[in-house]
Amino acid sequence: MKNLGLFNILVHISILGLLSTNVLANDQTDKVWSQQLKAEGIDAKDQAYCYTDKDGKATGQNLGMKIRLASVSKLLTSLWAIDKLGVDYKYNTKLYISNNNLHIEGSYDPFLGNEKMFFLLSQLNELGFTKFDTITFDKNVIINPDVQYASDEYPTINSITMSKFLKKYFNTQAWSKDSKDEYSNFYSMAKVGKFRKEVNFEVQNVKMVEANPLANNADVKVLTLSSPSLYKYLKQMNIKSNNYVAETVFRQNGGTQEFSKFLTETFKLSADQVSFYSGSGLPVMINGIRNDNFATCSITLNLISELKKSIEKQGKTIEDVVAVPGSDGGTFRNRIISADFKNSFVAKTGTLMHTSTLAGAMNTQNGFSFFGIFNQSTDISGSKIVQNLMVKSIMNEMGGPKVFNYEVEGFHAYNEESVKSFDEISDFSTIGANLF
Repeated sequence: MKNLGLFNILVHISILGLLSTNVLANDQTDKVWSQQLKAEGIDAKDQAYCYTDKDGKATGQNLGMKIRLASVSKLLTSLWAIDKLGVDYKYNTKLYISNNNLHIEGSYDPFLGNEKMFFLLSQLNELGFTKFDTITFDKNVIINPDVQYASDEYPTINSITMSKFLKKYFNTQAWSKDSKDEYSNFYSMAKVGKFRKEVNFEVQNVKMVEANPLANNADVKVLTLSSPSLYKYLKQMNIKSNNYVAETVFRQNGGTQEFSKFLTETFKLSADQVSFYSGSGLPVMINGIRNDNFATCSITLNLISELKKSIEKQGKTIEDVVAVPGSDGGTFRNRIISADFKNSFVAKTGTLMHTSTLAGAMNTQNGFSFFGIFNQSTDISGSKIVQNLMVKSIMNEMGGPKVFNYEVEGFHAYNEESVKSFDEISDFSTIGANLF
């Protein structure tokens, strides 16, 4: 797809202009930082915090020190995805039907799990299909039944596992009680008309193929199972800190090598300044050695700033992509956030065994302030206390909160902008009717 968000040379200038680490922290925020680290018994030399003041200048402590990003990495993964694909990019999975056979042309959809597959079965039933002799699929069909639940280990994705999942979905008489209960749960959460109350399907054979065996059939009909816009996927990924979705998007766009190329060509950042091994922020073992994503506090500030710019160039706002504490749940549900700050900042948390991070952007009376708080310590609870107090201190230093015009939207893995009734579709279209 044509790149929708390449930044011009002015971006490079703005990035370089904010990378200076010889900046004194504000006296008040610096005092709070030192006092709180001491109160929690956290060694200050391995910690960093930074934010942009009312003049847009970076200030803080240890701005140039390399720090582990943990799940704050997902903000940078979001930046890359939006720049490369665009906020309105959709994953279009094609369904070819001919002679009672189905071929699925995948789109590397990171949210192809239980909710979307149940929705697909329901809609096929609605169109009169209850049985296929054979289902074939290509390498871009990646199914993770539990995609909407937190997971750390990336699942095995190959022809065997995908065949197993498809056989399970399309043979409803063999569903376990748990599967039936989960289908009923999605039915109850959906808008009226989205799901049939019950589904009935069976298939004999399922296999992966290199090429679409139905593509040239004269009677082939084509449906498109479309996703919500990418920004909605990224929003859900960031709210829930979904490691699977982040890593899938990262791999789709080319992985570590291509991401490093993106940073170098777009922002003139080298691997010594930012190094990524995963899109999620989870460490990766290479030849027995643990590798973590890292950057510096000041660089992270600027890349979050560029995320905001890229989103706004494409007609959305940063709160459309990043979690809003106080309204969005997810990783913030157990955070103590002042009610005064509700709907006034966006942020991403990160937690590893020896790392706790928080970064994002504040909407304040003195303008937007980008911030990052990086605690490299095994005292996770103490680190979170420090972070919560630093958010308050920075917000107050910037004149207090300014509320977003923000309302929470529910999330479904299938496209909400669907036709209301299949009576509007007289038949399948060879140019791709909508199955949503």
